[in-house]
Amino acid sequence: MRGRLIVAGAVAALTVMLVLTLTPLVLMFTTSLKPTGTLFQRAQQVLVADFETGALNSIGGPIEAEVMGDASVEKEFLPAEPVPGQNRVMAIHYRRQEGGAARWLTRIAQDMRKFAFLEFRVKGQVGGESFTVDLVDLKGRQTSLPITQFLRGGLTTDWETVRIPMKAFNLSLLSPGLPERQAEDLVLSFDEGAGTVVIDEIRFLFRDWTLNNYWDVLISGPFGRYAVNSLGIALVVTFGNLLFSTMVGYAFARREFPFKKLAFFMIIGSIAIPPQVLMVPVFILLKHLGWLNTYWALIVPNLVAPFNIFLMRQYISKLPMAVEEAARIDGASEFQIFTRVIIPLAQPALAVAGINTFMGSWNTFLYPFLLTNTVEMRTLPVGLALYKSLHGVDWVHLMAGSAITALPVIVVFLCFQRYIIEGLTRGSTVG
Repeated sequence: MRGRLIVAGAVAALTVMLVLTLTPLVLMFTTSLKPTGTLFQRAQQVLVADFETGALNSIGGPIEAEVMGDASVEKEFLPAEPVPGQNRVMAIHYRRQEGGAARWLTRIAQDMRKFAFLEFRVKGQVGGESFTVDLVDLKGRQTSLPITQFLRGGLTTDWETVRIPMKAFNLSLLSPGLPERQAEDLVLSFDEGAGTVVIDEIRFLFRDWTLNNYWDVLISGPFGRYAVNSLGIALVVTFGNLLFSTMVGYAFARREFPFKKLAFFMIIGSIAIPPQVLMVPVFILLKHLGWLNTYWALIVPNLVAPFNIFLMRQYISKLPMAVEEAARIDGASEFQIFTRVIIPLAQPALAVAGINTFMGSWNTFLYPFLLTNTVEMRTLPVGLALYKSLHGVDWVHLMAGSAITALPVIVVFLCFQRYIIEGLTRGSTVG
């Protein structure tokens, strides 16, 4: 019974730890794929106009009419004034002859990539009325669809809900040369003749998921340069730690030299020193060396970590001496023993040190923030923090940037995790 309780408690604890670990990741990735919204909420639609607010639409844009030549357009609210509990719609009276133009339009200023449908309710006064739905950008470029494509024969005298897929529009005509497909105005261009169109509840329905947030983040700033900086610094720092920490750990584990115990005690003690305590001395030293805002400042102070030295020393000291002695009998030099015996046998510890070092270097924010002052030298965590300050709390793009920053670390961890297990399996048979 007691054993079962212990197992149940262990399983419960592991479950809680797993949930606490995975929940932030799930929230990050799901939010980054939303067209808009927050961590816990998803926006369903943008209500462009329900005509309850008067001369402006529901998002604050004007409602206007444009005519050219022998044409006219008149707008009429029904009822004329808002009445509590009664729906208010807009009647559009138009007359257009050949060569003229009659258009009703309202300002939307939306990126069309994030929407799945344009939806509105509409009816005609006598039936048969027809118009074209236009999306127009700032420079007057437009993409159009005739309403007869969705209501054959034109409007009827009964209310009908029209849902137009955004993919039916040729959105590439809007804002060419830019990643966004920004539509400034939604326009109804009426066909020849005269009639009355009554319209209500114009809305855009969001897509369920989109990858556009990632593209927006990548082009909104020099994220490519940030990624190159982070990757280059992390790789150099990781390689330096694996090399130097293994060399120092081997010396502490297998060699005798003056003040060995004191030096090792100082290394162990330095692990307990918070990095924040060293900020000012490190900054002053690097300033006198002229290394501020250089790669030297971001790499050299991190080339050897005390914990990695401790880890390698402890692991190497547990390796069987018989393998090294056999190599010496065969005439191997100390360098050959280190490179061909110690390093292969220490692969599990090297994998752990490599993962910890790479993740720490990739995710570090404090020192790159303090030691750099130009865009060209920033790393991804610093660039992401500045992106947040520039754009406010734009959750979908902020989470997309966070996902871009986290993905390499997750991939490296998963790959090296398998390598660690294989290394431990091999190491268990040595000796």
